[in-house]
Amino acid sequence: MTRGLPAALGLLAALSCASGMAAGMLKLSRTELTLAPGKPQGELRVENAGDTPLYLDVVQELVTAPGQIPERRVPVGNVASPGLLMVPDRLVLSPGQKYRMTLKVLHTPPQTQVWRVTFRPRERIRIDAQQPGNSPAPVFISVGYGVVIYQLSESQVREKQ
Repeated sequence: MTRGLPAALGLLAALSCASGMAAGMLKLSRTELTLAPGKPQGELRVENAGDTPLYLDVVQELVTAPGQIPERRVPVGNVASPGLLMVPDRLVLSPGQKYRMTLKVLHTPPQTQVWRVTFRPRERIRIDAQQPGNSPAPVFISVGYGVVIYQLSESQVREKQ
């Protein structure tokens, strides 16, 4: 019985280390995309380069005053007539899986619009910092990966020609 205990503890430690190192890693094909009327539409691919599944929330927001600090953003659901829609808004990627996001141009805007799309993993890292005599103070870390999409107007395309 004593010989089996060290082997079991070693196996448990190895499994703990292996699972501690495993993680989903998001890769985006690009971080900036320009959509112009009458031009071929670019594509956005996401990939899980890690070894565990990734559960992602995809948040699309219109930047109402580009270049201002702080940036003002409006969720796509609150935009009266959005010119662009990215789907899906939730995504699960297996290890090694690639997925092409669907960009639907609904109409050409009268003025160039700037969109931000953020991919946020649903898992968070939580750190409990114990302080003597006090209750624990949890810290949550959440990392998001962003893409900026410029949706050009007809007049913007004519100016560039």
